[in-house]
Amino acid sequence: MPVPAALEVMADVVDAMVAVADDEILAAMRVVHEHAGLVVEPAGAAGLAAVLAHPERWRGRRVATPLCGSNLTPEQMRRWLA
Repeated sequence: MPVPAALEVMADVVDAMVAVADDEILAAMRVVHEHAGLVVEPAGAAGLAAVLAHPERWRGRRVATPLCGSNLTPEQMRRWLA
């Protein structure tokens, strides 16, 4: 769920938002873990999930998305990154 205060801060700087499914976020978390050796939490992988889920939307464009947060429990790491 979006945080209302965060939406207010982003209103003047965000061009677009893309919804992604939970399984797409988990897949993005695994990509980051497998290819960069980083552990990111679901919110930190949501932007990459959007890029991976809709590559045609971003093709030929310069795209940046943060990869952040590693606030996972050992159980979440086992379930989500295995």
